[in-house]
Amino acid sequence: MLRSMTGYGTAHAESPQFSVSVSVKSTNHRFLDAQLRFPPCLDFFDPRARALLKSRVQRGHVEVSVNLECTGAADLRLDRPLLFAYLRACEELRKEFHLASEPDVAALLRMPGVVAGGGEIPEGARNALQTALEGSLQAALDRLNEMREREGAALKCDLESRFEKLEGLCSRVDELSRNLAADFRARLERRLCELAREEDVEPSRIAQEVALLALRSDISEEVTRFKSHVVQAKHLLQEGRDTGKKLDFLLQELNREANTMLAKTADVPGCGSAIVSSAIEMKAEIEKLREQAQNVE
Repeated sequence: MLRSMTGYGTAHAESPQFSVSVSVKSTNHRFLDAQLRFPPCLDFFDPRARALLKSRVQRGHVEVSVNLECTGAADLRLDRPLLFAYLRACEELRKEFHLASEPDVAALLRMPGVVAGGGEIPEGARNALQTALEGSLQAALDRLNEMREREGAALKCDLESRFEKLEGLCSRVDELSRNLAADFRARLERRLCELAREEDVEPSRIAQEVALLALRSDISEEVTRFKSHVVQAKHLLQEGRDTGKKLDFLLQELNREANTMLAKTADVPGCGSAIVSSAIEMKAEIEKLREQAQNVE
């Protein structure tokens, strides 16, 4: 199924000892760009979270945020020797600089290492927490992908209609191009005959130049390749796997073929102007497709 790269999903899990909430948000990106935000005590979950993410998301800028709240009784441990060392240092500074202020106890408790246990995972709860984290992340990714698939369905309809339009334009160019060589040859013959009256040019040389230049104006190969690329793109939309990158490549190739059609027919009289008009319309449609394809996973 075709997916958009834009989506959002959340999940929540609770136990007597902790409460976990996970949110996942994704936006457009050429590759998979994962940004994970955890409390320091959950750093152990980072490798597993990245593995889960890669198994569910192929492309996009993905932000994963995890919040943990310990709901059990807090077990704070005070490092008294370290606290007393801070107090002694404060007292020494007071005497040395003749300070009248008393030490700020609240500030001392915030010093690194003085208080331990606040926000830490309770003993024996790590396995349960790991299970809750994995389950919550899986559920959030499910909701993210549900949203991406809903947007992908709308994208698919738009892309299919535009590829249908490209097919119609290519069929029109194919039909017009059947008279292209004849129109080009007639124009060249008239021009070369005019030049032949002014200069001594052999008729056989004129015929060679006409044949060569008429061959250069042939766009049958470009039309065939254009049709093939459109067919491949429509198959990609049905498959819905790794579609974005492949679609981007095919659209570049379609644009290249349309440019070549323009270059070969720009100065051809008769049907040439109609082909140029169709090729310009092709390029406009391809550009719209490329804009839409930027949001396909």
